[in-house]
Amino acid sequence: MDYAMGLANTEAIGGYMLTDALNPRQLSEAAGLDYELTTAVYALYAAENDNLGNLANLDEYQVPLLDLLLFLCDKADSGAVTLDSAMQEELDTIHSQLRMAQDQLQGTAYDRLVVALALPEEGEETFAFLQTLHDEAARFYGPDAVLLVGNSTSDYDLATTFAQDNILISVLSAVFVVIVLLFTFQSAGLPLLLILVIQGSIWLNFSVPALTGDYVFFMSYLIVTAIQMGANIDYAIVVSTRYRDCKAQMPPKSAVVEALNLAFPTILTSGSILTAAAFLIGCITTQPYIAGIGECLCRGTLLSLFLVLFILPQILVPGDSIVERTRFALQLPTPRRQEIHGAVRVDGRVRGYVHGYVDGTLHGTIRGDATLQVAAGKMGTLPPKIDLPPEPQPTPSPDVQEEPSDETTD
Repeated sequence: MDYAMGLANTEAIGGYMLTDALNPRQLSEAAGLDYELTTAVYALYAAENDNLGNLANLDEYQVPLLDLLLFLCDKADSGAVTLDSAMQEELDTIHSQLRMAQDQLQGTAYDRLVVALALPEEGEETFAFLQTLHDEAARFYGPDAVLLVGNSTSDYDLATTFAQDNILISVLSAVFVVIVLLFTFQSAGLPLLLILVIQGSIWLNFSVPALTGDYVFFMSYLIVTAIQMGANIDYAIVVSTRYRDCKAQMPPKSAVVEALNLAFPTILTSGSILTAAAFLIGCITTQPYIAGIGECLCRGTLLSLFLVLFILPQILVPGDSIVERTRFALQLPTPRRQEIHGAVRVDGRVRGYVHGYVDGTLHGTIRGDATLQVAAGKMGTLPPKIDLPPEPQPTPSPDVQEEPSDETTD
């Protein structure tokens, strides 16, 4: 270790550390204070901290220097203790330093001990020393009361969990992409070929830092892998889709050439934009992990473009037999077709003819002949119309005679 710093080895005054317990005589000599004043401060401290039993023998009463100095500063601020200007200025300086040390090194449940290692930030020797350091501290405080934090500890945690997390993330990302492509192309072989190309570009991308001896941040690795898998797989999908369409009209070799001619502008435009953006991020930013993301993404996009344009066509043509043998068809539900005659209640989207073509969402009743395909909603017949008898008309009473009208009719 280069050094270790904590409250116990931080010097306060007169060669005494912050956690050393001093009596009034020792404090007055170390700080150059009047002995009677120092004794009065000790007596006030004992009275306010329920240590009245020590008032009878203040010469032997010892208090940790940190607690006593903070208590004296508080009393000086409140006016209970009056000091001259020079001593008050020195006490204010001590007070700010003590508060800073207390905030940085002392907590409610844990205390901090800062250790600077004379070792590399990561490596087998550093990781072995971390375990030794934990074991030695556990001898004094217990294994459950010791926590190691810092850059070396974080690197150790990443080193122990990297392999497992890397395998899990790689497998899950590949599986989800294969599932999406499986239903898109309706073939089990083509998604595997596309994943092989993109995953190969990822492996090549991160083999460069291993060959050059550079470090890669784990977060940068995860982000670049996700972007390269999600964005660059689109280049392979474009070429594969064009090849599938062209293969229906020409031989496979001619189809793959035509597919590259059609997909080249789209792939080059998208790939050049992503490459340029990643390159600028890697060159401009000053944060190492962000710059690492830009550098790896730029290199990975260039590798993906190369593999998609030059390697994928060489795989599609000989692998066409595998794609066709693993092809399957999905049975999708078709809209039900109904012929109706008479009155029908329609509530939903229909398509067909009602003495003329109709295509839309209907909410109403159709009376007549119709041939409809119900894409969504429902359609059902109405109950038959019931003809009700006419309402009876009231008959005039026989006692009431109709008065003749004054008008004459020609």
